[in-house]
Amino acid sequence: MPIREILTDERGSLSAARTFLFGSLVFTGTLIVLDSTVWDVPEVVYPLLGGVIMGLLAFAGGPRMAAYLAPQVGAIASGIAQAAKRLQRPDLLDNSADFKEHDER
Repeated sequence: MPIREILTDERGSLSAARTFLFGSLVFTGTLIVLDSTVWDVPEVVYPLLGGVIMGLLAFAGGPRMAAYLAPQVGAIASGIAQAAKRLQRPDLLDNSADFKEHDER
């Protein structure tokens, strides 16, 4: 069943975060349909549900994103630190008194 594959994690066990996220998305979709046809849902409900869904999304994907992105961020920070250590000023600065407008030719 494809939905079961979506709701399980890498080890094959049912993921609580993915299950809650799926349930809240189905609930929100149903609420939108019912709001446009039958009920009059207050506008404040949608930002609250959006906040809950964003929290569940971070809970479901956070550890995986950190596992993949953290080494990349560390490599970028290391490259910036190495470039900052080797920072050298040029011999001729633009604000030198001897510098003229067409000296770069």
